[in-house]
Amino acid sequence: MEIVITFVPDLYAFHLPDLEFDELERVLDEWEDPVSLFEFFSDNEADLNNEYTIEQAIEKTRIDVKKFRKRMLDLASATPSRLNEFFHNLHNQEYKQSVIPRQKAKQSWLRLYALKIVDDDKIFYVITGGMIKLTHLMESRPHGLFEKNKINQCRDYLKDKGVYDTDSFIEIFF
Repeated sequence: MEIVITFVPDLYAFHLPDLEFDELERVLDEWEDPVSLFEFFSDNEADLNNEYTIEQAIEKTRIDVKKFRKRMLDLASATPSRLNEFFHNLHNQEYKQSVIPRQKAKQSWLRLYALKIVDDDKIFYVITGGMIKLTHLMESRPHGLFEKNKINQCRDYLKDKGVYDTDSFIEIFF
């Protein structure tokens, strides 16, 4: 497991072994690739609940990805960074503070998952993955359960390495 700097300020990403791209690039590429989208929506057509055809779902996703990417870049490029407006607690009912909290960013059915590393004056986010979420609970589908397990494994990895704030994160990984 490796952590890399992304093209977005204050945003890092896990680069998992045996994968060509880091998790941010991988997710964005999948969301923009019509073949990947066709396969995904074909496999999960029942979750569209007859609200969208596969072709409509692909087009909607590709439009939403453009909005998602623009919003992420605009908030990250602000001075100071406003990525904290992009990411929110993974679970809507989660209110207590925790070390390295799990976060999500969403646009329609697009979900980007990250870990938040914070101290008094700086916030970093580390992308762990993402998915198209068509059901209420992410763990109700295999791809959602996979992403939930991955964010937990990445969080455990950071804790095991001794990360607890932005200084320890930079000291250990960069």
